[in-house]
Amino acid sequence: MAKINHNNYLDVVDNVWTSAKEKGIMHINSEEQTFNGTKFRIKGRDLINFGTCGYLGLEMHPDLVAGSIELTKKFGTQLSMSRAYIRPSYIQELEELMSQIFDGNKVICYTSTSNAHISVIATIIKPDDLIILDQQVHFSVQFPSKNTKLQGTEVKMVRHSNYEMLEEMIRENYNKYKRIWYMADGVYSMHGDLPDTIILKRLLGKYPKLHLYFDDAHGMGWAGKNGAGYIYDRLGVNERIVIISTLAKGFGCVGGTAIFADPEMYRRTDIFGGPLSYSHPLSPANVGAAIASAKIHLSDDIYTYQSELKELMDYMNLRLKEKNLTNISSPDSPIYFIGSGLNKVTRNFVHRILQEGIYVNTATFPVVPNDKSGLRFTLTRHNTKADIDLLTDVLAYHLPKAIEEEGDSVERVYKEFGFHFQQDNNDFKLESKNNSNLIVEEYATIHAINAADWDLMFKDRGNISHSGMQCMEEIFSNNEKPEENWSFHYIIVRDSKGKIVLATFFTGAIYKDDMLAQENVSKQIEEVRKTDPYYLCSKTLAMGSLFCEGDFVYLDVEHTEWRNATNRLFEFVAKVKKEIDATAVVLRDFEAEHPLNSLLKDEGYVQMKMPNSNIVSHPKWNSKEELLALLDSKNNVRNINRYVFRYEHLFNVTIKKTLTNLEAEKHYQLFLNVKKVNLAFNFFSFPVKIAKIISKYSDWEFMEFRLKDSEELIACVWSFLGKDHICHLILGLNYDYNESHHLYKQIMYRMVKRGNDLEKSKIYLGLTADYEKQKYGAKSVALLGYIKVDDMYNLDLLSSLSG
Repeated sequence: MAKINHNNYLDVVDNVWTSAKEKGIMHINSEEQTFNGTKFRIKGRDLINFGTCGYLGLEMHPDLVAGSIELTKKFGTQLSMSRAYIRPSYIQELEELMSQIFDGNKVICYTSTSNAHISVIATIIKPDDLIILDQQVHFSVQFPSKNTKLQGTEVKMVRHSNYEMLEEMIRENYNKYKRIWYMADGVYSMHGDLPDTIILKRLLGKYPKLHLYFDDAHGMGWAGKNGAGYIYDRLGVNERIVIISTLAKGFGCVGGTAIFADPEMYRRTDIFGGPLSYSHPLSPANVGAAIASAKIHLSDDIYTYQSELKELMDYMNLRLKEKNLTNISSPDSPIYFIGSGLNKVTRNFVHRILQEGIYVNTATFPVVPNDKSGLRFTLTRHNTKADIDLLTDVLAYHLPKAIEEEGDSVERVYKEFGFHFQQDNNDFKLESKNNSNLIVEEYATIHAINAADWDLMFKDRGNISHSGMQCMEEIFSNNEKPEENWSFHYIIVRDSKGKIVLATFFTGAIYKDDMLAQENVSKQIEEVRKTDPYYLCSKTLAMGSLFCEGDFVYLDVEHTEWRNATNRLFEFVAKVKKEIDATAVVLRDFEAEHPLNSLLKDEGYVQMKMPNSNIVSHPKWNSKEELLALLDSKNNVRNINRYVFRYEHLFNVTIKKTLTNLEAEKHYQLFLNVKKVNLAFNFFSFPVKIAKIISKYSDWEFMEFRLKDSEELIACVWSFLGKDHICHLILGLNYDYNESHHLYKQIMYRMVKRGNDLEKSKIYLGLTADYEKQKYGAKSVALLGYIKVDDMYNLDLLSSLSG
């Protein structure tokens, strides 16, 4: 019962990246027939390459090309055989050379860094270990870490590079586990920032159970002795440090590496190591290139190449500073991130740079927060100082123009990323685009709004009529618990003649971040909330509220100013969010064709699936036979006859307009029964007084269920009555009678029957339990929501719990 089609992480990624693809800034096809590392050919134009991760440019080195060709000629294109049976001589040679790069420590080579993580983590992590993931550690580390849960390993997450939080988590769990693993990146691939190795050394010395596991793929080649990488240069490896690196990126070819100082870890991984044994080894072509690169790394040439890249990095850092660009990356890595803010600004910005003949990357949600997307680029030895001059000039020219063109503020964006915009240095004149004569009215209570105006727009949209909002405000105010007190925020946008163009309302409340998560995730979190009730909760500004169903936005799309009105709406949301100190914004419930959908995406909101709304709109029926005749499915007819009509005579069903205090308490307890078992839609319980308050309002009614010859209340339904609709909003039941009397099915039928008896044109059956409601011909309306968060940590943590 009450199952929800959960929003999937891949759905979010698909939505965001599909939009970027449609804008021509991601999933771009290149057209060059040969490639020397300096340029891509895209749509007939040559674009300077600032997007690849071959930092030392070795992929075009003649020794690597020759080595690849030579080994292919000697051994063919592949050895289709597990290395558990045969490890060919050329892989032995490569691993011995890699061992020399890492001062004699043992090295295993893989077809990819991702395969290396899958292999090593599955082998070295034990059930009595604890894994602590850095929030931004690469997905290739997070994925196999989640899989260790199947053997009983616990996996936790700390905020990105938050070492105080890391140490606190180590202390709290120190006596519970044999080993504690902190897993992080050596160079973070999106922002190019670096871990604090000094602090990590201190923690290693202080906590003997602490072990470090690093993905240093982006540090290999350009950093350290023999190009062994950023982490190896600063920490090395020992029995408590494992490094996974790469043969790709700065190394110049393809493949992954695992570096061990612990002989037993090496032995166990080498013997089996998952994909190391059940998948193909590196091809001769890849190994030939890798051997040549390893020899370069063991020669003095590596230091020449490192020095050349370092000179370019220093020059890039100087130019970015001179241009006062929003670069938030470490000056010590060749990865750069220029913050631009909203997704629509980033798309505009990146498109402009591409049009200037320069290829760069796009960085958007979910890898960065909604309002902190940006342009990412990398620096390689293929680039020149002239390329850098051109890129930085173009970035400085187009960033403010992209921001202003999309209706955002340059000063706001710069402040968001910790910079001050220096207008004189950019020869850019800021212009206001708000030339509209619209009048924006803001209210904190429905009592300040004309009832006739409001009801003209919302009287037949669930329980959000003027009276319905009065009831809601009374329920969610003056309560003891903070989660039961909501702030209300209304906006009405009129034209100069007073005609309403747009209207809606928002509530500010504490939300559970796992509200739409999988049930098993919410179960884990609710265990923590027994002692920490606000764990993984966020102050949220939400369109509508959790106590209503319906279309929350009135928008006159025929009005010439409707787009300007939506801009005023976005400004209102930003202002209120700041006023109430919310960290998340949710807008809901929009059907697929709603005109705001595309605008919300442009504003940086990420689309997600919401629970469906279920609405019955049958013509009037006068008998059970007439109802069944309206249904399309014979199975549904049989189901209703068998489980509903067969038991109907057992129930007494009464309708009440008001409740005594004692009755209201009984109703509330039945509601709690449903609330406690329904973690598929997880929110804080409503205030105890809710039924008493509803009982004061004439447009609500209560349906009560008892067995005949019994006074025990076993189920209830609270319904809002509109002029042309009935909205069944709250359901409560005693589960002791559900299987024996098919109580829930009986309730569903009575809800449909009540709407029919009152001759309502629409019967809102509420969210969830779509299948049961569709048996009565309810139309399940797919709804979309949009979310924007300041901080990705809670979402990332939820993702880590869903393994």
